[in-house]
Amino acid sequence: MSRARAALSRHFGYPDFRPAQAGVVRSVLTGQDTLAVLPTGAGKSVCFQVPAVVLGGLTLVVSPLISLMQDQVAAASARGIAAAALTSGLTAEEQAAVWDRIETGALRLLYLSPERLERTAGELRERGVRPALLAVDEAHCIAEWGHDFRPSYRRLGAARYRLGRPPVVALTGSATPAVRREITRSLGLPADRVAVHLFSFDRANLWFGVVSVNGRDRLDALLGLLRGDDRMAIVYAPTRGLTESIARAVATAGHRAAPYHAGLDRARRAAILDAFLDDRLDLVVATCAFGMGIDKPSVRLVVHWTLPPTPESYYQEAGRAGRDGEFARCVLLYHPRDAELHRRQLDVTFPPARTLEQAWADPAAMARLPANVRASAERLRSELRPQLGGVDWSPVRDRRRQAEDRIAAVEAYAAGRGCRRRALVGYFGERLDRCAGCDRCRAAPSTRGVPAPVVRRLNRLRQALGGRAGPWGGCLLEPAVLLQLARNPPATAAALADVPGVGPAIAERYGGLILGALERVPDGRVPAVEVMINTAYIRECILVPEKTRSIRDAISAGTSQYGMQTFDQSLWDLFQAGLVNYETALDNASNADDFKLRMQGISSTSDASKNAMQAAGFGGR
Repeated sequence: MSRARAALSRHFGYPDFRPAQAGVVRSVLTGQDTLAVLPTGAGKSVCFQVPAVVLGGLTLVVSPLISLMQDQVAAASARGIAAAALTSGLTAEEQAAVWDRIETGALRLLYLSPERLERTAGELRERGVRPALLAVDEAHCIAEWGHDFRPSYRRLGAARYRLGRPPVVALTGSATPAVRREITRSLGLPADRVAVHLFSFDRANLWFGVVSVNGRDRLDALLGLLRGDDRMAIVYAPTRGLTESIARAVATAGHRAAPYHAGLDRARRAAILDAFLDDRLDLVVATCAFGMGIDKPSVRLVVHWTLPPTPESYYQEAGRAGRDGEFARCVLLYHPRDAELHRRQLDVTFPPARTLEQAWADPAAMARLPANVRASAERLRSELRPQLGGVDWSPVRDRRRQAEDRIAAVEAYAAGRGCRRRALVGYFGERLDRCAGCDRCRAAPSTRGVPAPVVRRLNRLRQALGGRAGPWGGCLLEPAVLLQLARNPPATAAALADVPGVGPAIAERYGGLILGALERVPDGRVPAVEVMINTAYIRECILVPEKTRSIRDAISAGTSQYGMQTFDQSLWDLFQAGLVNYETALDNASNADDFKLRMQGISSTSDASKNAMQAAGFGGR
């Protein structure tokens, strides 16, 4: 474990593992197959990223969504861990570059979807690559999605066999005892030889409640919740159309709101997420799958517009709230008929046996089925193989019964008269002695409020680092670390490197950015980081006038091309010279040339500022 602690300190800035992480990492490093059930915010990625560094070779990471992969790859790379993803979004040249890193041994982490792993396992074997570790992130998807949504999850065990049966670590934030058994069975792990690590599901800073509604007052109930002190909120809705409608209604009521779902193009999704992370939006209305990628520590309220289909999904989505450890509310809007939609969906996922038999026997009958039912019929035909003779319907009946049980469980949570928290964590097999906060027990978690100066520093940190970890905005630093930095800003780069959760790797690459965001500048002048942001944007306007870039893109382009240290010094000179009011020039300039002239006019007042402008690359143009 000494090498693991050294890697943890180097890449993550922590002197030792959290209790929940230490046992998992120890199991993985000793070559045991491992199942870890850790709550949201417990640092699951450390449990396979640190072993990947220590073990050497290649660790394969199965992840459900491309955007989540991109987020983790960017964050790991920023921490100095060689990582990449093989996805459908890569060009042939980009895929070839990834394979080159695999074959040369330069890569430590390779992220893939379960479908991609099926195709890649054989190719890895042909190229003589035997992975050191197989990590399955969000492993509850094996049971929740594998049968009837993404069958490749059910075939991970076969893919593992083709890979040479490397050790497995499966990680999830929510799994009942039955789901845990299903995970180990599907991965081909002998039950008596799997190291299972379970930790409490109870997050004491979250308050759980249910608001009973009828069809007409659901929006009124939501608007009532938004009139509270919970400035930052996520609303989960089941369909894209509903996210659009709710966002419009909430915006009409005076809130800064936007929808967030797969139907939006990537640029618009990124713009909406950036606005939310930068506090220019107070609320996003997201579909459930896309909401998984929203990582904002200061979300104070998560509202479910209607009953979710499973307790697992509800707990995962509600867990987006309060990741900074401060008080947050998780509220479900509930009507007794809400479960009907999910039960009707079961008839699509599991069509009646007679309907399936007719469709399999008669192509015309198959063609007459609705598209979603036809897709289920084809999936079940592939699974049950009726062409071989009699069909055993018992596996399908069992799965339908399990789905019905999940709907009944989340319905019981919403309609029950007992403690919400006890019902929710009890579903996962945990017993609570007392409730830390719910509407039935009338208890609220004790937590101290965040002072306004700390909030401002926290917002500046998020703005400075938000674009450093991938298109879904996951920050380089964990929520608790951001809050610690905002509360107790380090004075030097060395002190920053010593902060648990930062470490030398991050401090070396982003120390100037972080310290600038935390710095308090006397006389009410703007912090150095803001000068850097504006100047980088100016540079981009002048050098590439035909492109329209966001400020964050401009920072990325400027710092990667010209070097952070050069930027920091020249920008500090500009700041000292008093040339910091660039926004006015940006607002008033009619085009890039006009903007350049305005900036040259500002700089002509001082020889010192002329030199500073030239040092920053503006002179002589």
